[in-house]
Amino acid sequence: MEGIIEGPGYRVEVVSGFRPPSFKAENEVVVGDSILLADVKTGVLGDYLSGLLIPPVRCNGSLKRLEEYYKTRITVEQGYEVKQRLNGMVNLVKIPIEFIPISRMSLIKNAYPCILNQVLQEVGVDGLREEYKKYITYIGKLDGNYVTLMGKAISSSRTKLIGNIGKNLILGLISLSSGKQWVGMQKCKPEDLILRPYKLLSLPEGEIRMDCGSEDDSYLKKYKCNRPSILSGSQICNDGKRKVVIKEYMYGSLKWFMAGAVSASIYPFRQTPLGRLSNEYRHLLELRKVIPTPRVYAVCPDRYWSKVVREFIEGKVALKSKDPKTWEKIGEALAAIHNGGFTLGDPNPGNFIIADKEVYIIDLEQASSYSTKKAAWDIAVFFSYARAFLAGSKLVRRSLEAYSTDREKEEWKAIAEYIKGPLLTTLMSAVPNLLIELRLLLRDLEPI
Repeated sequence: MEGIIEGPGYRVEVVSGFRPPSFKAENEVVVGDSILLADVKTGVLGDYLSGLLIPPVRCNGSLKRLEEYYKTRITVEQGYEVKQRLNGMVNLVKIPIEFIPISRMSLIKNAYPCILNQVLQEVGVDGLREEYKKYITYIGKLDGNYVTLMGKAISSSRTKLIGNIGKNLILGLISLSSGKQWVGMQKCKPEDLILRPYKLLSLPEGEIRMDCGSEDDSYLKKYKCNRPSILSGSQICNDGKRKVVIKEYMYGSLKWFMAGAVSASIYPFRQTPLGRLSNEYRHLLELRKVIPTPRVYAVCPDRYWSKVVREFIEGKVALKSKDPKTWEKIGEALAAIHNGGFTLGDPNPGNFIIADKEVYIIDLEQASSYSTKKAAWDIAVFFSYARAFLAGSKLVRRSLEAYSTDREKEEWKAIAEYIKGPLLTTLMSAVPNLLIELRLLLRDLEPI
């Protein structure tokens, strides 16, 4: 399998055998065909060699077939990667075809910054898009210049898992064997698109950021933040131009672990950081058809520590209000949410904000589709939250009166019956005084 591979500004000479890769000149590599084949098939060199096949290249015969195999593999792997990173948001994201090769180029940016910059200059985004159109069928379907990912197509490949097993060890051993290995091309700074390929993706609202960590160049570094309480997962932040809320989603949240253990049979809670972020993002947009919600400025998806940057709603927290009209509005808002086909899971009155004479809901990470038992959960939790935080019984009654008035009689009757049933009665038995009070209130509000 000997021959020449020519790319934009570089040349790879493939010779027979196991010759380790080395530079004949700054942009000219010599490598044995067995080494190249191993990296193309399973990524044993971390794709630092086969990555030179990402752009359109000129080669013939068996090398051409090797190039096509590699481009198929990285298309599947990058599709898998973006699906894992974005979780439930993936169907909302517009993924341009060129994201596939550019996101892969980003992984080898430190080895070939000058070459990769030249690829963008000579081939361009349009050229990369055209090059990869024929490979998209391996991960989904084409929609103009965009990709619609399909899980079954992506899951058919496990190449990524195989390639990860020993790549770093092998790469290190081969690097030691070649004095000029992977050096000599570090004088260029990679183009911004290579550094941050996820900027190519677009959401219906806000942007996707992958640089939200604690690094010096973090996207969040510009914000000065204060956390309302030590237990709060949100911070109120300001960058000098606007006030925002930065909410964090992490594993190990005692709140959702305990709530999930209690509610599993009635209202299953999402526990993973990505799952909660994805769910909240989607419902912030969907519930806006029913009730005002904060706008999203950015999402930072991460498997272990996700974040969202959203609008700060300047207003009055409903839970702190002593105004009966405010509590009536909360009841009407909760009824509108349920009538719209949604439930909240965490209907804490502290999550309702009164601003500009409107009621906003600001926490939707456990929102879900409607069912009678989930609506019953919402009512029971709403009542318990409100009374536990010392909202007056007459105020809470005002909310439930407004709620019951705005629901169909038969559905309200079914909700009340479920609350009085064995599951929720058992859950509320730890607070017998609230259970008795809620039962008496439901009796008073029974439809005639």
